[in-house]
Amino acid sequence: MRRRAAGRFHAAALVLLSCVFLSDVALAQNAPPSGYTATLRWYHEQAKAGNPMAQFLLGIKYETGTDVPRDLARAAELFEQAARKGHKDAQFKLASMLEAGRGIAADRDAAEAWYRAAAFEDHAPAQYNLSLMLLSAARDEDALVEGLLWLMRAGCGGISRAEDLLEKWGETVSENVMARAEELSELPLGPEPPAR
Repeated sequence: MRRRAAGRFHAAALVLLSCVFLSDVALAQNAPPSGYTATLRWYHEQAKAGNPMAQFLLGIKYETGTDVPRDLARAAELFEQAARKGHKDAQFKLASMLEAGRGIAADRDAAEAWYRAAAFEDHAPAQYNLSLMLLSAARDEDALVEGLLWLMRAGCGGISRAEDLLEKWGETVSENVMARAEELSELPLGPEPPAR
């Protein structure tokens, strides 16, 4: 009886050890290696393999010229690859580049769509920038409400400029508009269709 229990214990221990070993191998294959050249190569390999985090981080390197020659077009390309996979920081960076026409042709509609995608992921800076775009183009009460609700969400997300701007808007729009925006800003975020 003891032999069978010991045998089962040893078998379970071997299975557990092999699982730990295999998870360490998998982790090692996805973790950046140590050393400057190896790490940079890893970023390129992982980005090419479709890893959105690696695409985003490599995009930052190309945008800033850190460890690679500065190339805004390549940065925008990498941000777009990661953005299409739902990486909200990449969506925000791509939207910023599209809005300013940095490294990519300026496209206000595409910028708004990518800000919106990140905003629906509760990305406060994207919510703030989206609110600015919407408020600057608002032509009716519904557009004002939408812009203000994103401004409110950005303020709740810690963007202090949003709170300051919201206070100024509160002095210029009707109480009804502010109340509608506040009511909508408190609703849970639902899924937004992916940006194009």
